[in-house]
Amino acid sequence: MTTTFYPAARSVILFTVLLLTVLTSIVPARAEPALPDSPADRQALAARLVEAVEERADSRTGLVLSYGGDASAIGRHGAQLYDTGLRLLADSRHGAEIIRTFAAANAGEGRPGLPQTLAAGFAPSTGIYSWIRIGGFTEPWWWNDWEWSVKTGENAWLGLGALHRFNRTGERQALQLAIDRAQFILALQDDDGGFRIGPRRLAEDFWWRRKSTENNESAVAFLDMLAAATGEGRYRAAADRAYAWLAEKMYDRDHHLLRRGEVEEAGGWRRDSLEDLAADTINWLPLARILGDRRFGADRQARLAEIKRMADAMVERCGVRQEGALRGISYSPLSRRQAVISLEWSAQYVLLCRRLAREHERDRDQVEAGIWHARAEEVLRSLAGYITVRDGEPIAAHAVFPDGTVAAGQPMWDDIILTPAASLSTASHLYLAFALRGIDPLRLAD
Repeated sequence: MTTTFYPAARSVILFTVLLLTVLTSIVPARAEPALPDSPADRQALAARLVEAVEERADSRTGLVLSYGGDASAIGRHGAQLYDTGLRLLADSRHGAEIIRTFAAANAGEGRPGLPQTLAAGFAPSTGIYSWIRIGGFTEPWWWNDWEWSVKTGENAWLGLGALHRFNRTGERQALQLAIDRAQFILALQDDDGGFRIGPRRLAEDFWWRRKSTENNESAVAFLDMLAAATGEGRYRAAADRAYAWLAEKMYDRDHHLLRRGEVEEAGGWRRDSLEDLAADTINWLPLARILGDRRFGADRQARLAEIKRMADAMVERCGVRQEGALRGISYSPLSRRQAVISLEWSAQYVLLCRRLAREHERDRDQVEAGIWHARAEEVLRSLAGYITVRDGEPIAAHAVFPDGTVAAGQPMWDDIILTPAASLSTASHLYLAFALRGIDPLRLAD
């Protein structure tokens, strides 16, 4: 039977088809299944997430773009130092190339196969840039809009990754890279024990005049691990001083939170407001140290109770809920109000919950352990639902809204630092893989 369309009806049908096509293209596909139940299937999904990163690596340098889908300069050509450390911690199959790239310590103009890594123009002069340009070297004046920051935390994560590789392979070049990162970090330690974010002469001392809780937490974990590997007490001593700065200056006992950091101004240092809370300051708590610290409670049980209050306070301010369920963790109270979910930071929270469950299992408190495992499972199941499938591969965005759409250009703490338009994020892939495996990359030494 032949069907005849009147012109008006035909227009309506064509418009409907076009609309459905557009809607289908912007609604993310879901992975299959969302969250596997068996440990073996979770391990397999983790392996697929890691491989989706590793297969994109440059064969010469071992480096890989941190973002996919983001049109900014770092989105098109940048490998973040933090992500690179995570890859080493995940036993990257390009680990040898990564170590050689940074051991080369190129302070000159970057080129294919030999990117500029060493930030030699600042004081101290041994830091490694937070963002390594790995492509687009022929673009005119590209350096004018590049991200040239150098940070304690990023260098600590590369150090953690290099040290992990040394522990696994005995590769002396990896150990030396870790030691070199420690030397840079130690040169940034202030008289009060806290590590400044970055060196002098960078952005008019912008980063030199700031200390970050999350950067110090990363440095403490790295220096503790390096002290254990080398037996050198100076690394432990520096970590002790930084931890004391965290416990005495950043810990807010009244609100059960850690301040994001502090800024040096005329007359002294000013602590950040709790409205500027960074959720990862709680996700990355130095748990082993806190559990032995009377400043957080008279005994182990009191300290575990205080850690629970800290986690609850962070979730209250940064947790994104939908219909009563915790869908994930946002960066800050500001981004939480826009319902922005960080897949990476949410995975950090999952691992925090898993660790606290194990602490209660150690105390034979199965009830409290079960509560923490349930909290971890609730968020992990939500995160797995945000993994999309593209050409048969799992893809995880940098940040999403509860409906799964990419949360691009959203303020994180202010209108200056915005979320990237990244439909693929190396950090998200790796931290989700760690959460699926139940391995905490920051607390390997514990």
